[in-house]
Amino acid sequence: KDLKEEVLDLKKQPGKDVLVGSRSLIVELMKMNLIDEYQFCVYPVVAGSGLPMFKGIEERVVWRLLKVKTFESGAVLQYLEPLKK
Repeated sequence: KDLKEEVLDLKKQPGKDVLVGSRSLIVELMKMNLIDEYQFCVYPVVAGSGLPMFKGIEERVVWRLLKVKTFESGAVLQYLEPLKK
């Protein structure tokens, strides 16, 4: 099976959500429009440098904010739904 077939099969199974934390896998799934919800945790610290989060995504991506959870540390967890093209 290729990646798309595998993910579509996983999404058909009953049970909990499929969570992905790999940046490169997220980018590939984004390109195939296979992500139903994004969860971004923003922490109020500048680290200085790092990897671009969406390297390889060439088109504009628009999300709808579903909900927000704020933590005492100042971190904010955003739940976002991609708007279909």
